[in-house]
Amino acid sequence: MIVSTAKAIDVAASETTVYTAFNNGLQVLDLTNSSESSELMNAINGLSDIDISCLYYDEVDKVLLIGYENGNIDKLKDGRIFNIPALKLASVPSSKRINRFFRRGNFVYAATDYTILELNLGKTEVRNSFFPTGGSQRICDVSFKGDTIFALTPTRLLKGLINNPALPDPSQWQIDTRVPQISNAFYHEMEVFQDELLILRKVEIYGGDTVFRVTNAGLSPFYVFDYNMEINSINVLDDEFALNTFGGTFLFNSSFNITQALISFNLGVNLNSNRLAKNGTAYWMADDFNGLHKILNQFAIKSYALDGPRNNAFYSIDWQDGQLAVASGRLLLKAPSFSRNGVHLMDKEGNWSLKNVDNVPQWFEKDIWDFLDVSINPKNTKQFATCTFSTEPLTVFTDGVAQTYTADNSTLRMTFAGNGWTNVSDVCYDDRGNLWTLNGYVEKPLNVMDKDGNWYNYDNGQAARNIQTGKMIVDFRNNVWFATAEQGLFGYNYNRTLDNTSDDKRIQLTTGPNTGDLPSKNVTALAADFDDEIWIGTDAGFAILYNASRSFDAQPGNYNAQRIKVQFEGNVEFVLGNTFITDIEVDGGNRKWMGTANAGIVLLSADGSEIIEQHTTQNSPLISDNIFDLKLDHNTGVLYILTDKGLVTYRTNATYEDPTYSSVNIFPNPVRPNYFGPVTIQGIRYDSDVKITDVAGNLVFKTVSNGGTATWNGQTLSGAKAASGVYIIWTVTNQGKDEKVGKVAIVR
Repeated sequence: MIVSTAKAIDVAASETTVYTAFNNGLQVLDLTNSSESSELMNAINGLSDIDISCLYYDEVDKVLLIGYENGNIDKLKDGRIFNIPALKLASVPSSKRINRFFRRGNFVYAATDYTILELNLGKTEVRNSFFPTGGSQRICDVSFKGDTIFALTPTRLLKGLINNPALPDPSQWQIDTRVPQISNAFYHEMEVFQDELLILRKVEIYGGDTVFRVTNAGLSPFYVFDYNMEINSINVLDDEFALNTFGGTFLFNSSFNITQALISFNLGVNLNSNRLAKNGTAYWMADDFNGLHKILNQFAIKSYALDGPRNNAFYSIDWQDGQLAVASGRLLLKAPSFSRNGVHLMDKEGNWSLKNVDNVPQWFEKDIWDFLDVSINPKNTKQFATCTFSTEPLTVFTDGVAQTYTADNSTLRMTFAGNGWTNVSDVCYDDRGNLWTLNGYVEKPLNVMDKDGNWYNYDNGQAARNIQTGKMIVDFRNNVWFATAEQGLFGYNYNRTLDNTSDDKRIQLTTGPNTGDLPSKNVTALAADFDDEIWIGTDAGFAILYNASRSFDAQPGNYNAQRIKVQFEGNVEFVLGNTFITDIEVDGGNRKWMGTANAGIVLLSADGSEIIEQHTTQNSPLISDNIFDLKLDHNTGVLYILTDKGLVTYRTNATYEDPTYSSVNIFPNPVRPNYFGPVTIQGIRYDSDVKITDVAGNLVFKTVSNGGTATWNGQTLSGAKAASGVYIIWTVTNQGKDEKVGKVAIVR
C-alpha cells in the first residue's frame, strides 16, 4: 500500500515512541536508538483497517488505541495489533466513526458517530454502550467531571451519571442547559482543564472558531485573540492546554495565560497543527502540510516527514521504465470538481514529488483544475503530459520545465458552452513519441502533436462532434481508439502519416446489432492485446473487437464486438455479466486485469473465458472495491491500483518477456524455512515451458510462463514440499530452444 504521508491526522506519544496517524497508515517513531528509526504500518503489514480517524495513548495499560472511520478499533501493544471490531460489525444505519478516546478509572470511553463505547482494554472488549441521543446524532467527544459524564454533539451538550446502571438508556441523559443549542455553527471537541469544562465551537466561515469555558451563567470565551482563528482541535498535555490552529499551536498554563507560541511566524515554516502530543519535555505536532514535527523550542523545529505522495487524491496513472505519474483530478459526472491538486510523481528510487498550482510557475494564478490524465513519453521518460478540464487544458513537462497548450498554440478547442474552458479528457504518447489528446465537446475531438511540435486534428464524423469523451489508447498497429459516454467507441487509422488524411479510415461501434453490438454506449475502459483484439469495458459489462485492424475495411454488421459466454449451473451467461468496468490492463501473458466500480479486480485468462483471480476488500488487502485505474510495471509485474481510498500495489506473476535472457532474476534465493510464498523466475521468453530439476536431472516441477515470468510453489509434481537442496531451472521456448536460466537453493 502506498501511504500519503504529508497530512498527519493525529499524534500520540509514549516515553519511547511517537505515533503519527495518516489516512491509510501509522508512523511509529522509535526514540530508543540514536537513529530514531521509523516504521510505517498499514492495512497490509499490521493494521486491521484503513481511514484512521484518531489516536490515543493510554498511560495506564501502555497501549495505543487507533480509531477508524468505519467504527473499527485497534489496540497496539508491544508491537502487536489486537482488534476490537464490535462497532464496525454492528448493523447500524448511520456512520460509526471513532472520534475521540478518554480514560476514566478502569475503562476507556470512545466517542463515536453512533454511541459511546466503554472499553475494557485488559480484555480487549467493549464492556458497555451508551446512547445519549438514541443514535440520532454523532457524539463528537466525551469527558468527565466528578461522577458526571458529558457527551458533546454538534448542537448540544448532554450529561449523565456514570454510576447509573441504566445509562445505556437515552432517557437517562439530560441536556446541559449551560451550553446553548446551536444550528448555525457546530460543537467539535471538549476538554476538562483546571477543573473547568472547555468546548470548541466551529463555524463554516474560515477564522470564526472559538473556545469557550462552560460556567453556571453559560459560555464565556476562553481567551480573546486580536485576530480571527481557525482552530483545528484542543487537548490537554499534563498541566498545559494546547490550542491547535491553522498556523501552529498555542500553549496555555494553569492560569490560562499563553506560555509558548509554536507557530509558523516563529518557526519559519507553514504549519497547520491538527494535534500536539508531549513526552518528557518534547512536543510533537501532527501537521496537515508536512507530517510529523518535533518542536525543539519556540524558534526551532525538526521534521520527521516520510517520503510518499502528498495526499490520496488519485484518479489516473501511467508508468514507463520505473517512472510513475498520477493525475489527481476528477469529474463529478460531467461537471468539474475544481480539484487543484496536480500530478504526483515517483522516480526510479521511489522518491515522490508533486506538481501543483503552488510550484509550477506556468499555473500560477490560472484557472486550472481537474487533472484528468497523465502520460509518460516512452521515448523520453523525462517528459510527461497531463490534461485538464479548465482554461489550461494541456501541459507538457520536459526535464521539469512546463509548456502549456491552449487553443492559442495548438489544435485544441474550447467547449461549445462558451465558458472559456477546454476539456481534454485523455492524453497518450505512442511508441514514436507523438502525443495524442482527446478533446471533448468540440467538432474534432482527436488531436496529435508530433515529436517536432507540429499539431494535427482529425474528423471522426458527425456522431463524434460536441460529445463527452473518455479514455483513449494507441494499439500495437498504431490505430487510435477512443471512448465516449454517449456514442460508444471510435477508431481511427491514420496510416502512419499524420499530415496526410487522404488515406485515413475511421470506424464507430455502438450498441446496434449492425453497428458494433456493444453492451452499452457508455464506454469506460479500453485495452489492446497481443492478438489484435480491442477489449472494451462499459458500464454494463465488456466485449471484444476481434481482428481490430481489419474492422476499418469491414462492412456494417461484420465488425461487431463479441461478448464471451460461459455455462454456469446449466445457464449460459456473459463473463462478468453487466459489471461496471473501469479499466483493463493486459499483462505479459496476454491476460486481462479488469478494474470494476464495485467488485474490485478480476483477472481473466488470455481469451477471457476463465476467471483466474478476483481481489476484493473481503478476500485481500485491497482497500476499496471501487477501482479508478490500473497500471502494470511490465518489468517487475507490479500492478498499481488506484481506488477511491488511495493507491495500493500487487505483485502479479506476469511480465514482458526478455528474449535475450539478459535480465533473468530468481527470487527469493535461497528459499529459507520461514518463507511460504512462490519462487519467481523473471526475464525469460514469452510463453516458455519451464522445468525444474534436481542436480541429478530428475524432473521436480513444470509450468508455463506468463509472458516473461514463471512461478514455482516449492512443491514437487506430487504436491510434496521439495527437499533441501539446489535445483536447476530450465526453459523451453515456443521455438523449441532449451535454455538453462539459473538455479535456486531451498533450505528447509
